[in-house]
Amino acid sequence: MSLGLVHRKEKQKRRNKRIWAFIKFVLVIGICGGIGYFAHEIGISVAQEEVLLWKTRYETQIAENEKLKVELGQDKAELDQLNQLLPNEEMKSLIATVTEKANSGVEFSRMETIINGVTKDASCSAEIDTKRFIVLTNVSTESVSTASYYRGLITLAGTGTPSLNENGSPEAWFDPTKEVTINFMLAGGEQQEVSGTLPLYHSVITNGFEYRFTITPGRTSFVDASVQQCNL
Repeated sequence: MSLGLVHRKEKQKRRNKRIWAFIKFVLVIGICGGIGYFAHEIGISVAQEEVLLWKTRYETQIAENEKLKVELGQDKAELDQLNQLLPNEEMKSLIATVTEKANSGVEFSRMETIINGVTKDASCSAEIDTKRFIVLTNVSTESVSTASYYRGLITLAGTGTPSLNENGSPEAWFDPTKEVTINFMLAGGEQQEVSGTLPLYHSVITNGFEYRFTITPGRTSFVDASVQQCNL
């Protein structure tokens, strides 16, 4: 009897272990399934939010593109209108010059006064006044060299780059093949500058006249500056 009872108890223990193992298995499957379902739902939610975000960005980009198209259309219309108002390159160049002068600080009222004073048939004096002055460099022995025209109405001075000898050392005179800067000083204190390689051309408008200057290389260290007076 005792052996049968022990056998039944052992059998019952094994059955209980299988039942608990099955229950644990079911619990693990349930937990894993719950976690998987939860992760799936989160993934779907994140994906939906991502789709909504990209859709919003796309719609915003479309709206911005449409706005740019409208602005570009307006700019093109304004440009076409401006091109109609400026029928040739000379007119466009004049507008560019006026804009450049305005950006450099020249008042519109002054430019308007000058343009209003210009006549259709400008006449120039037959007399041409030519003077010479030294173009100074950083190694020049002179400290000042100028040329004055029309009793001090306009005074010119210049600076340049020193010439180099065969040893590469700078000479006292300027190199006429390099850029020079000519300063036009007016009696009222105004100054105008023009830079470039010679020859240089510049017009000064003052006292109701235009003074047309031509600057050319002269003998060593010098430039020749010629001026002609013209009516506006």
